[in-house]
Amino acid sequence: MMGGQSVLDLDSDDDLDAAYLAIAEQRPLPLGRYLLRRNRGDDAGWTYQAVVHDLENKPSSRAGNVRRSLTAILKDAVKRGMASVTAEPLGVWRSRGLTLEELVEAFEASILEVSVELGSSLQVTLLLDSMDLLEEVSHLARSRLLRKASRSFRTVDGDSALVEIRQRGVRMHCRFVPGSLSGYAVSCVDRGF
Repeated sequence: MMGGQSVLDLDSDDDLDAAYLAIAEQRPLPLGRYLLRRNRGDDAGWTYQAVVHDLENKPSSRAGNVRRSLTAILKDAVKRGMASVTAEPLGVWRSRGLTLEELVEAFEASILEVSVELGSSLQVTLLLDSMDLLEEVSHLARSRLLRKASRSFRTVDGDSALVEIRQRGVRMHCRFVPGSLSGYAVSCVDRGF
């Protein structure tokens, strides 16, 4: 849970962001939820804050909470017409949270769940601290994807691989360049087969 107990102190000079923050501090948000804040100044973007840690527990985070929070964030981003979302490794904090495998599993589940409902493209970028970590996450993500594959083949151009998976009655194609760290693109082929 997130939040503390204090008196709500607002006046007519406070803006809407101040009101949201004050309210958020009054009421704990359940794990698996998120808080949305509008950035100030010239950068008028949005900042999502995922609620995925309970620091009284060890591990402090669970993959299900990360998946629920990230899925809700991605769905909200699509509703707001965003074309890209950048995320830190959610649920990983000072070796008290998720393992890297659990993190990749939660991100993959969220991305595939949201991809089924997408009407437009959405780029999700995971920010990592080092190239070693990037290589490990890339390897884990592609390994999980290949284990789910119902079919796998090279595309006509010869550079990329195409993996077909089935998610909730939807056939999806995941395209990536073998040996690269570029991630993969997911597209729905048809609904109901």
